[in-house]
Amino acid sequence: MGRAAYERLSQDRGKRSPSIANQRFDIEEYYERNGWQFDESLNFSDDDISASKYSTKERPGYNALLATIRVGQIEAIVATEVTRLFRRVEDLLEVHAIVLDVQARSFVIETAPGGARYDLMTNEGFHNALDAVVEASRESGKISDRVRRAKRARAREGRWHGGNRPYGYEREKLILDAEGNITNRGRLVVVESEAAIVRELTARILNGEALTKITADLNERKVPTATGNGRLWHPATIRNLFRSKRIAGIREDQGAEYPASWQAIITMEDFERVSLVLGDAARYVGAAKKGVRSYLLTGIVECGICGADGETHVKLYPGAMWGKQRIKQRKYACRTLDHYGRQIGCGKIVRLADPVEALVSEAVLARFESEDLAALVAPDAPAELHELAAQLVEDRRRLEQANQDRYRRAGDPLRLDLRDFARIRAEIEDAMDSVRRRMARLEQGQTLASIPIGRTLRAAWYAADLGWRRIVLSLVVERVKLLPGHPGSRLWPTEDDEHYEDILKQYPDAPWRFDGSRVVISWKV
Repeated sequence: MGRAAYERLSQDRGKRSPSIANQRFDIEEYYERNGWQFDESLNFSDDDISASKYSTKERPGYNALLATIRVGQIEAIVATEVTRLFRRVEDLLEVHAIVLDVQARSFVIETAPGGARYDLMTNEGFHNALDAVVEASRESGKISDRVRRAKRARAREGRWHGGNRPYGYEREKLILDAEGNITNRGRLVVVESEAAIVRELTARILNGEALTKITADLNERKVPTATGNGRLWHPATIRNLFRSKRIAGIREDQGAEYPASWQAIITMEDFERVSLVLGDAARYVGAAKKGVRSYLLTGIVECGICGADGETHVKLYPGAMWGKQRIKQRKYACRTLDHYGRQIGCGKIVRLADPVEALVSEAVLARFESEDLAALVAPDAPAELHELAAQLVEDRRRLEQANQDRYRRAGDPLRLDLRDFARIRAEIEDAMDSVRRRMARLEQGQTLASIPIGRTLRAAWYAADLGWRRIVLSLVVERVKLLPGHPGSRLWPTEDDEHYEDILKQYPDAPWRFDGSRVVISWKV
């Protein structure tokens, strides 16, 4: 097993900081001093990402490190400080649970260049590491409290919290006192042209106009948004504008309200009336899961009638209700207008989602089961990924050959005894693990490295989450076109289909009246 290195920089103010490089230098020097070989494939880093519990950013390097620990490939981690790895007790407990699960005899956290050492498999080492993380967590809490108090003080004074300028306002020109200090920080002034739009929106919403119609009109008139740069209006842009009481002259902070230092654009009464209209539940029927992806083919499926580009013009979306009993069903349909009020499709194609997704899933699974792994790498992928995929396939073949040689007849000169077979198998599996680690460092290779080698993907496919299935599907599928037609008396799947029982387990409503020939899959390779 190997030794991993980890570097992290909390914040670099949008610029590449040398701090990561400095940490890497200290770690490499520590390796050299101890006579260890630095393994590039076991070096992980996260730049401009906090590990504090107050941070919501993902740490991809740290997550990749955890994956390496889970498969038992390392027995130690080297970082310049324990707090580079953990600033939450939960993180340390998670790593401890993982190393217990893989039954490691020893798992050490080491710091460079100081040389502090925490063996998580000993009681003393684990509790020393725990003390270090608790202290770091306490310090994070103090910093967060100071920041929160400062924000609350600004709110009480009615000052703007900062960030991108809000629509309808701009920063007041800074005023300096005799000593050069800013005296009007956090002050806003009204932009009259934008304030007129806010008042217009208020009147149109109260008059009952649909947001999509208002959005289309604003975009047709080329009314600029707060960010400008040709950005289009969207219904969500309008809703967000009326989510803050800022435009009514109120400064909000943690549920408390204070008089703002800037001028109101609309009255509080109008603001509350608009909020009531936009908050009407009838506007959002069927949107309870909004923002949660639940469709396998979003962005891939295409209308077969109007022939528009499936990536930019045609968006297939779920309908609301279906059938006499008003039973809600997932479906793909060609949409006529987008949220900006522009025409994007013909609106003539409607298909139930389940049979389409089941058919495409079966086709993808068959493709993976029949293709060589190396052939599934996209032609425009990095050359290194092509080489690694081919190497992994070759290692798999070597392993299969060793299995065959192990069970040759007695007396066959190519027969392997148990000891030689175990040695050869261990060497090949170690080589495959190393290749998978290197593949996982590349974006597309992350998925390829996780594909089971030498066995069907069927069980893994249906057990995996939607995100994983979409990534695997995207490796081989260019687009899925839905052609017009009527299902008639066609039934799919039938009992003659090889995986009939598997499909029924995943889709209780199957079989369907469905013509699979009206679904055309375009493959990448």
